[in-house]
Amino acid sequence: MRIQEDKTNLGNIEISPEVLEVIASIAVTETEGVHALQNNFASGNFEKIGKKYRGRGVKVETKDNEVRLSIYVSLSPDRNVHETAERIQKNVSQTIRNMTEHDVKEVNVHIVNIK
Repeated sequence: MRIQEDKTNLGNIEISPEVLEVIASIAVTETEGVHALQNNFASGNFEKIGKKYRGRGVKVETKDNEVRLSIYVSLSPDRNVHETAERIQKNVSQTIRNMTEHDVKEVNVHIVNIK
C-alpha cells in the first residue's frame, strides 16, 4: 500500500504507511511528558514472532490520499494531560510534514495509562 506516489524525471517516489508509523513513533517519544508508546494489536503480534516492530503504539489509516493517525501512549504523572496530548498532535503532524511533505488530516491521541 502506498501513501504517496510522486513521479519525477528520475522515477517514482513511494512512501508506505509503515514509514509514517516509524516517523510518528519517533516524534511521540521525543515529546515532553510522554512516558511510553503502548502496544497495539499489530505490534504485539509481530513481536510474538520475533520481529522488531518500529511503529509500536501508532496506527496509520489512509483514505482518499488523506492520512489519519491514532497514537496510544502512557503519560508521565507530573504533566498536564491536555497540553501533552496537544504537543503530541503538533509534533507528529509537523514531523511528518517536514520529512515527507505530506499533510496529516488528523492525529488522534489515546491516553492509555499514566505511569
